[in-house]
Amino acid sequence: MNDANDSGSENRRIDHVSLYMETLKARMAPEQYDVLAQVVHETAHLIAEGHQAGPVGGLSAFTPEVQREYATVLAILLTGRMDHRLVEMPGPDGSPGFAIVEASATDDPVRLQEIRKDLHRWAAKRQAVDNELDGIARASGLSVDG
Repeated sequence: MNDANDSGSENRRIDHVSLYMETLKARMAPEQYDVLAQVVHETAHLIAEGHQAGPVGGLSAFTPEVQREYATVLAILLTGRMDHRLVEMPGPDGSPGFAIVEASATDDPVRLQEIRKDLHRWAAKRQAVDNELDGIARASGLSVDG
């Protein structure tokens, strides 16, 4: 019985992503849409094969708009829901950023502040790990930049 529910959930996710992608195709520049469609396709295959979706970047056409739409599509793909909202969420250093949050959080400044604090804590921990790994690599004589 769970298999049927899982299959239905997966089909619903695919249907929601397809619907959202169609709306994007109608309103995005063709070059941007093509980049987004390629990245979404690759991500969906990684997830279907049981892999984690890695960071995307390096493409000159992966503009901030494409990044925001990719995050939205990824949220739909992972949750099967379309009621998430994109909110501006500056980084700890004030750098521009965004987060995908539940719709109810967008109208709750206290909740948004909690999310921001959690993200900043996560970013600080991540930076500390990166710094430690960088130090280990330097001490080992390894090149960090490749």
